[in-house]
Formats: sequence, C-alpha cells, structure tokens
Amino acid sequence: MNDKSAKKYEIIAQHIIEKIENKEWKEGDIIPTVRELAKLYNVSPQTANKATAHLVGLGILSSRQGSGSIIKKQDFHKDHKYISMLIDKARSTYIHGINSAMGYHAKEIYLSYLHAMEQVEESAKLIIYDKNDKSIKDPSLFENVEGLLIQGTLPSCYLDFIRKNDIPTVVINKTVEKANEGRIGSVFMDYYGLEQLCTYLASLGHNKIIYAFSNEFELTEVYERRLSIIENSLQKTFNNNNFTLYKFNFSKDNYKDGEKLQELHNNGYNAMLCYNDITALRAYDLLHQLQIRIPEEMSVTGFDDLFMAEIAAPPLTTVKIDRTQLLNDSMDLLKELIATKQSSYPIKETKTELILRRSCWKSMN
Repeated sequence: MNDKSAKKYEIIAQHIIEKIENKEWKEGDIIPTVRELAKLYNVSPQTANKATAHLVGLGILSSRQGSGSIIKKQDFHKDHKYISMLIDKARSTYIHGINSAMGYHAKEIYLSYLHAMEQVEESAKLIIYDKNDKSIKDPSLFENVEGLLIQGTLPSCYLDFIRKNDIPTVVINKTVEKANEGRIGSVFMDYYGLEQLCTYLASLGHNKIIYAFSNEFELTEVYERRLSIIENSLQKTFNNNNFTLYKFNFSKDNYKDGEKLQELHNNGYNAMLCYNDITALRAYDLLHQLQIRIPEEMSVTGFDDLFMAEIAAPPLTTVKIDRTQLLNDSMDLLKELIATKQSSYPIKETKTELILRRSCWKSMN
C-alpha cells in the first residue's frame, strides 16, 4: 500500500464517519456500494474498498454478503476517550474534494493526524468549525474528548468552552489569548531555516528583497511572525543598513500586480522571499508572464517544501517543514497536558531546515 493511497482512503473513511455522526447515515443503514463510493469520491474501487475495510476494522461498519456494508450501533465512542482535531472550514476543503490553495496547504497536517490515530489503533475524529462562529452549534461533539489539536484560528466561543470544560488542547502554529487559563499549549516551527534562507540570499548579493504573499491565504499572525524573523535576520546580516524589504501582496491574474512587480524589478529588486511554496509558484507564473527569468533575473524562495516545490521549473529553494514531526510534537505536548492537572501554557518548537535548489542566483546589480 503506498502512502498516497493510504491517505486517500483515510479521508474517505473520515468523511463516512462524519455522515454517520451527522445522522445522514443511521444505524442499520446500508451504505453505498464500493463502486458507488468510488464514483462519489472520484477514486478507484480499490481505494474505496480500503476505506470500508478500515471502518469495519474500527467497528463502525459491519460487512455483509452482497453489496454495501451495514452501519453498526454507534456506541463505539460512548465509553472511549478521543483525541480530536478541530479544523477551520477554509482549511478542510480537501476532505470534501474542493480545490483551494488553503485547503491543499493544510491537508498534510490532518492527514498526518488521521495516520497517527490509525497507527495507535485509535478512532480519529475531525471537527469542522467556522472561524466566524459566535457559539458552538453542537457541544455534544466534544463528549468524551480527552484532548484537542487545533488547526486554524479558533473563535473565542470555542476557547471559552475548552477552558470551562478543562479540555487539554494544543494549538498548531498559533498563540493563544489568556494562555495561562486552562491546559492549553502551542507548537511552532522554529526560526532556523528561515534565518538561514535570509543569510543565503544576502550571500548572493541580494539587498533589495520582496516579501511576497498570495491573497489566496489569510493574513494571520504566521505572516507577521515570518515577516519579523526576516526583518531581524536581514538587519543582523546587513548590520542594520544597506538593505530594503518590500511587502508585496498580490492576486493571480491581476494585471496591476504584474505592473507593480515589473516596476520593483526595474528598480533593482531581484529576490523574492515568498510566504509559502504556493505563493512562490504563483510568483513563478507572474514572472513568466513578465518574461523575467528565474533565477537569472529574479531569485525566488518558498516555505514548506511541498512536493510541487521539488518538481517546479526551476526547482524551488525553500524551507522544509516536517509536518509529520509537527503533528508528533503536538501529540507529545498534548499527552503532557493530559497528564497534568494544573493550568499551564507550554510551548514546543519543530525544527525546520533550508533546502537549496535552483531558483536562486547571484544578484546582477
């Protein structure tokens, strides 16, 4: 079984669980056949079969002679403690087969969560929320939750609920207001890879640098944190002078943004530090339209080391985040919070590293 197949069947299995928990499919119902599931989720029958076999193994479905499987009595969660993951709606689109930059970017973390739960033979439970929620629509989703992992910006109503019910919680790559109230911690990516990247660009002679951000993403504290690291690193490298950093937020296919990038290039900006890999690849498209060559006329870097970064033309220099390790560090911290009975706000960092490829070149200025 290859990794890609495993991740796909886990997504389908979780989607079936959601339908059961939302009462769309009920106890005793026969779910669609393997072929119908394959058509519904646009996968091979083999992958759909793996999903149903996985749910049979968890005790959620019962196999039967003939087509389809039967939903068993759902008491599997009544006397069992869960570690659940909350994902904001914008980041969960991949589960439902909707293509979006944010959904694609976020999927690795919750796929790692699903895989981690399978490895320890625990049931996974994804809870989707809207960052604009003013109240929790279904508090019963949190019954028997032993701990929570959070991906996204959590509304205050959820934080209040978590604190009131003393649920151990780890927020991934975000800070928390009133952090010392409740058993809540955070796991961040360290600064090392990004600091190395700034030093590397400076060593190539780049001192007029663009910090690029694609408007497909939300401007959050992660953007500000990376900007601060970049500014501090460049100030240290250039001894507080002789460099310029321009913040460039752009949308794909916006000709005015193309004009602005051309203007920046004409004024000597020949390196782009991009917010993430997807932003970098959008920048590739914009630069190709402007006939600005990468890396000869513009060095471009990313952040994440998604698979597409390696196969880009030219392959993208980036900062690697091990998302599996990020999830593992989050799980380890959550276990510490579950074990303690006191309010605390522990913080862990996951290591990053610089990955050098062929998208950077010496400054021509």
